[in-house]
Amino acid sequence: MPTSAAEHRHTTGRHHARLPVFAPTPHPLDTRAIRRVETPVQALAAVLSITNATGMPLTTGRPPVLPASGLQPANCMPVPPASGMPGALHTVAGLLRSPVSELFTDARNAWERHEGVRCAPPLGPGMRMLLQAGDAAATIVEAAGIGARGVFALQTAGEALDLTADALEHRPLDRAELTDAALALGGARGLVEPGPARLDPDPVEAPRRVRGPQVGIRQTSAELHDGRILVPFEGRERALGISEGRLQVLGDTGYIDVEFDSGDWAWKRAPPLEGTSSRVARMDSSIAVFDGVAAQVKAQRPLDRATLRLDLLGPDGILYYNDAVSGRAGNAVCVDGRYYAATLGEALSLRIGTLELVKRDGAYHLREKAPTRVRTLRCRRAPGETCAALTPEFSTELSGTLETHYERALDAQQARARGLQPDVGRPGWYISLKGGRLRHFMRYRERYFRVRIREVDEHTRRISVYLPRGTGAARLHRRGQPAHHIIDIRQAIPKEENRFMTQAEFNVEYRGMPSLEAAQVYESAVAQNERLRLSQLQRAAIRSYLTWRRRSMDDFLQYGSLQPVFRDSEQVVARINRGLARIPPHAGRVYVALALDAAQLAGLQEGHIVYSRTFLVASGDRGRAVSAAAGAGDGPQGASTVVTLQVQKHAHPTGLLSLQDEAQVMIGNNVLFKVTGKAPGELQLEELGAARQALGTLGAQPLLATPLRD
Repeated sequence: MPTSAAEHRHTTGRHHARLPVFAPTPHPLDTRAIRRVETPVQALAAVLSITNATGMPLTTGRPPVLPASGLQPANCMPVPPASGMPGALHTVAGLLRSPVSELFTDARNAWERHEGVRCAPPLGPGMRMLLQAGDAAATIVEAAGIGARGVFALQTAGEALDLTADALEHRPLDRAELTDAALALGGARGLVEPGPARLDPDPVEAPRRVRGPQVGIRQTSAELHDGRILVPFEGRERALGISEGRLQVLGDTGYIDVEFDSGDWAWKRAPPLEGTSSRVARMDSSIAVFDGVAAQVKAQRPLDRATLRLDLLGPDGILYYNDAVSGRAGNAVCVDGRYYAATLGEALSLRIGTLELVKRDGAYHLREKAPTRVRTLRCRRAPGETCAALTPEFSTELSGTLETHYERALDAQQARARGLQPDVGRPGWYISLKGGRLRHFMRYRERYFRVRIREVDEHTRRISVYLPRGTGAARLHRRGQPAHHIIDIRQAIPKEENRFMTQAEFNVEYRGMPSLEAAQVYESAVAQNERLRLSQLQRAAIRSYLTWRRRSMDDFLQYGSLQPVFRDSEQVVARINRGLARIPPHAGRVYVALALDAAQLAGLQEGHIVYSRTFLVASGDRGRAVSAAAGAGDGPQGASTVVTLQVQKHAHPTGLLSLQDEAQVMIGNNVLFKVTGKAPGELQLEELGAARQALGTLGAQPLLATPLRD
C-alpha cells in the first residue's frame, strides 16, 4: 500500500515525487528560450529552469531515511500509520487535485489499519485506470461549476500545500516540483515537458527510489521583429514561415520543414510527410491566398515586437499573439513570411487591417461587394408585384451551352409525368415533389433542366445544371465523370434582375477576375482539385518549380547545365511530369510571354512545328502576358513576344497548387505545337493531336526562348 497520499499519486501514474531525484542531463542553454521576466515568480521560475538545465547541486537538505532493502518484498507497500499535520496537508492537497483517488486511498488505508494489515500489494493497472477516469470526470464537473480559472487555482493551491507538507516533514524540496509550481504561479503552465528518467545502476534500490521527471522548457513562443521570426538553423539565422500547417525555413536547397527539439534546444529538420494530399496551400504562408490578395495584405502593417504562440497553430492556419507593450492580444496569420494581426469572423472570414477576406474554394479571396441594385425600365415606371415576376434572362455563354444540350432536356410531357409545378416567387423555376423528395428544375425556352447544389469540397459549393440520367454505359463520361452534368450557374446578386449566368461569368462580373478565359481556367482547377491524388514529392516538385527553382530547372532542361546544389534536377523533372499527368487538362486558350530568339522568330512560318524543351507556365489572363512582355522589352535575351496557345490535352491548371495566379496552367516539356499565325510581338500556336505527339520531336524545332514574368 502507498505510505501517503502523495506516494499513492505516484503509484497511480501522477508522478509527484517526494524523494530527491537524480540530476537531469545538462542541456545547452539558448538565450532565445529565456523570455521577458516581469514578476518575481517568473524570475524564480527562470532561475530554477537554468539550474535544472546546468545540473547544479540538488539540495543541501537532510536526506530521507530509506528502509533496509531486505525488510519487505518489492511488491508490498507498507500501510501508513495515522497521519499528522503533514499527512493532513497532503490529504487536502490530494482532494483539491484528484479527489476520487485521494478518497479511495484514505478509505483503503483506514480499512487496512483497522484489520491490522501492515503490508499490502499495490493497486493493479485496472484500478489505477478507473481512479484516473474518476479524477478526470471530477475535473470536468469542477470546470463546469467554477470555470477553468477556478480549476487552475485549485491545482495551484494543491501544489503549494504539498510543498508546505514536505517542508514540515524535513524532506528536501524537489526542484522539479518547485519549478512546476513556480511556472504555474507565473502563468507558464504547460511549458514543462518530462524527459526520460535515468536508469539506476543498483537494481535493488531501483524499486524504492522515486524518480521525478526531468524538466525541459519547450519553446512554444517566438518574438516578432518587423513581422518576421528569425531562428538559428544549421549555423545561420533564417526566417521562420508556415506552409501546409508546418513550420518551414528557406535553405540553400529550398524550403525545409523544421521543428524545435527540446532535448537539444535547437531547430532541426522535421521528418518528411508521406502519402497524398489535396490541400490548397501557399509557400511561406499559413493561409491560402493568391498573389493579388497577398500583395494587398503585404500593404498592411505587420506585427512588431509581439510574442507569437507557435504551439497554438491550428489546421486553418490561425495563430495567437500577445503584445506586452501595447497590451493587445489576438489572432495572427502568416503571409509570405510576415505575420499580421487578424480578426476572425463568421465562416472563417478574416479581417486584416482594412481588408475583408472570405474563404472560397479552399483559398481566401476579397469579399465580393454587391453592386448597386439595377431595376428594369418597367419597374422604374410602375413598381409593384409585377417587378418580382420578370422573365428570367440567360447570359450568352449559358444560353449557348443550354442550346447544345437542348434536345436532351425534359420536354413538356416528361415534365408532367414527373409532376413539375411552378415555384411561387421564383419565375422560371420549377419544383417536383414526386417520390417524397424535393427536386429543383430550371426552364429554358420550352425545356426543363435539373438543378441542384453540388458539394465540390468542404469549402466549395456549386449550383449545377444536369441532364436526365442515361442508362447503362451512357451514365459515365469517358473520363469516369457523370455525363449528365452540364455546367455550373449562378444568379445575379441583385435578385430583382432575375438574371442567370455561368459560374465563370459570375467570377468575372462580381469577383473581379480579368477575363472569361481566366475564369474558365480557374473553374477547371476548382472542379478537379478534390480528386487530385498527387504525392507529397510530386506536389513539392511542382511548387518548387513554380516558386523559386524555375531558372535552374530551365537551364538544366535547355542546356543540360547542372548546378552543384541542384543535383537532383533529373529526379525533380520526372516527378513534375508524373504529377502533371495526374492533373486533368484544360482545353482553351492560354497566354505566355517569351523572349524569343530574333532570328528564329523571323524564320517561323505558318505550319512549322515547334516545341519547348522547358516547361511552359501560361495563364488564361492575357493581361499578365502583355504586361510581362511590355515590361521586358526587346533586348539581348530576345524579342519580347506574347504567345497565344490553343491547348487541348497538355495544359494542366496549377493555380490552386502555387496560389500565384488563379488562371495559371503548366504545360509539360517537349509538347508539340503548330504555328498558326504571326504578327509583330505576337505568335499563335496550336497544340497538335495525340498521333503527332506520339512521334516525339522528330522534324520539329525547339523554341529558343526565355520566359518573362510580370
